[in-house]
Amino acid sequence: MSIRPDDPRLAGLPEEDLNTMVDPNFSRGETTATVNPTLAYEAAGYYGDAATSQYIRDLVAGVNVGAGTVEQRNAALQTLIDQGQIRQQQSSGDTGDGTDNTGVTYATPPGATTLAGSAANELKAILRRYNLESLFGPLSGALIGDPSLIKNTDALFGAVRETPQYQARFKGNIERAKKNLPLLSEAEYISQEQSYQQVNKSLGLPRGFYDTQDDFANFIANDVSPVEYSKRIEQGYNVVKNSSPEVLSQLKMLVPDLQDADLAAYVLDPIRSGQEIERKVRAARIAAAGKVSGGMQLTGTQAESLAQQGVTAEMAQQGFTQLGQSAGLFRPLQGEETITQEDILAGTFTNEQAAQQRIARRRRRRQAEFEASGGFAGGTGTRNIGLSTVE
Repeated sequence: MSIRPDDPRLAGLPEEDLNTMVDPNFSRGETTATVNPTLAYEAAGYYGDAATSQYIRDLVAGVNVGAGTVEQRNAALQTLIDQGQIRQQQSSGDTGDGTDNTGVTYATPPGATTLAGSAANELKAILRRYNLESLFGPLSGALIGDPSLIKNTDALFGAVRETPQYQARFKGNIERAKKNLPLLSEAEYISQEQSYQQVNKSLGLPRGFYDTQDDFANFIANDVSPVEYSKRIEQGYNVVKNSSPEVLSQLKMLVPDLQDADLAAYVLDPIRSGQEIERKVRAARIAAAGKVSGGMQLTGTQAESLAQQGVTAEMAQQGFTQLGQSAGLFRPLQGEETITQEDILAGTFTNEQAAQQRIARRRRRRQAEFEASGGFAGGTGTRNIGLSTVE
């Protein structure tokens, strides 16, 4: 949806605001503005307050809180549009109980004097845009003391930078200061958070994985740029792509709806991905060893049971290799009792005595027949009839 200069939704904005939002050649199709003028017009159509108008002008000019790359500024304009569309569907006004019509609670210290009416709503609009609702109390007090601060965002934030609310919201900067790293401006900080979010979205990371303010603060504190963050995630995808095909096959059999993004997240941070996927990955490695080295397809229940009992991928590889070499022992001859796959797994990887005894009886019988006949028992089988894990 594009908005032209004659759109009635722009009627509430001063003429000078409109003139600064787009290139004067826009109507002739000769745009030279660095940001998308259509986005600027559309964003302006949803807001009539002075604070947001100033913010849009800053985005177009790339100054103050609107500083950033063209892509970041266009993204900020799009965010304004998205929020404006939501706001259009809701009634406006202050509820008087610390919340507004969006349901957001604004932090106000007990007994503190705060702005009210339209001034409070304008400040809330700014804070909501930056996810800075916790600073309403301190900033409101600063504006009551000096209303001119509303025209100088840097000075406005400067008045509250020592407050606990500010330091909690921008704690990545607090940690940077401890490491003697250059501090980011509030606009740069928020823009970097938005860039991390865009990386998550574009690379399809699952919800809940590196998408909180604390996560972003940790990246900022450790000087991890959005570009470096993107590269790390792509490395996770490459690890998945180059993983054992059989392990991936077994894993997707255990978890049919598992996506590559879930696996990449696991590669990047197994703990953050959760115990469930970690357990499934361990089970998949065991199942893959069973298929490749032991020639048997485990069920999901069998693989997960072995994982829960502490069988590692290395133990599984060793055990299934021995089972593969002794496959003939488990092909029943006439008159022999049945040994199930459950028995084989229990007798190889656990201390289940009943399963171990059944395997041991067959081994002794085969050995006796072999020695008595001077050849292979029953004319078939293999000379490797023992299992080192079974006594």
